[in-house]
Amino acid sequence: MARVPYPKRDEYPSAYLAAYDRMLRERGDPAPHIFLALANIPNLLDPLLTFTSEMREGAAIEARLRELAIMTVGLVTGASYEFNHHWNSALQAGVRREQLEQLADAETSDAFDERERAIVRYAREATLSLKVSDETWSALRRHFSVRETMDVVMVVAWYNAVARMLLPMEIEMEDWYKRR
Repeated sequence: MARVPYPKRDEYPSAYLAAYDRMLRERGDPAPHIFLALANIPNLLDPLLTFTSEMREGAAIEARLRELAIMTVGLVTGASYEFNHHWNSALQAGVRREQLEQLADAETSDAFDERERAIVRYAREATLSLKVSDETWSALRRHFSVRETMDVVMVVAWYNAVARMLLPMEIEMEDWYKRR
């Protein structure tokens, strides 16, 4: 059971109901538990929705590669909620099932090309040690523009933040969520 409540609409502060309704429109009704947990900070809900939407919709990097980075963060942090929730998103974005199944072995698996390995390597290093080697950074830059690289940097940083929210709050999977 989560360590924080999941606020219901009828108990939400009236000054922030528009943000709560936006969450339901954009993230689904019922909303994912992570967004409900974050709704406990009413003044940040709308800015968080804007930030996360813009990170997805305004990105220059392919959605498939972004999802590969997110899945790597979920895997190496042990944030099963994040990993499971993004499984379907990753498949929908074009990540192959075999890649998801072999993500822990991306460096040696034939399922990944060099561009994908550069993303996974960056996400792993930035997550586990916070620093990345010159070799890892150079590989990322060899395959991606500055703008695409910054998308990767931001998505890895954000989903590390998400993992650091999910795990301490013990956010559990929703009964309605099904992994494909």
